[in-house]
Amino acid sequence: MTIGNLKLYDIFRKDLHLSDDKALEVVNALDDHYEKKSSAKIEQLANKGELLAVKNELKQDIHTLATRMDLMATKEELSEVKNELKQEIHTLATRMDLMATKEELSAVKTGLTLDIQKVKSELTMDIQKVKSELSGTIQDVKAELINTIHKSVHYAAIAQFIAIVAALLGIIRYCLVR
Repeated sequence: MTIGNLKLYDIFRKDLHLSDDKALEVVNALDDHYEKKSSAKIEQLANKGELLAVKNELKQDIHTLATRMDLMATKEELSEVKNELKQEIHTLATRMDLMATKEELSAVKTGLTLDIQKVKSELTMDIQKVKSELSGTIQDVKAELINTIHKSVHYAAIAQFIAIVAALLGIIRYCLVR
């Protein structure tokens, strides 16, 4: 018997004047009842397997987002495109035996520079947006898991308290009727 059970046994024996057998029977019945109720509540809590499933799901989502970010152009790729465009322009000018003026080349260079800066700016904003969305999603899921666990523990404690009070009321009623 636990200390709590011994205290209940003493209350039933001394205060409620039950026989040894009856007091022991009531304590054992209360213990069995409480054990069944608490094991039922424990079964409702998330186990490690369920938490691991959620964790793996989150990892998969993170991997998907990382893959999307890998598909975006990098500075090196933009530089390569810029160089390819310069080569094509130079090839076309050579083939046509046209000599572009410095002003025309400057205008093309300025246009390309502006286009590259625009693409770079858009990529930077897209990357920041994806990062913030991913961070927000992770925080939301984490907060929801913590909240769910806290609620489960809270409800289990309330249910256990109600079960104990109900059992005590039943015992008191039984003793009063008798």
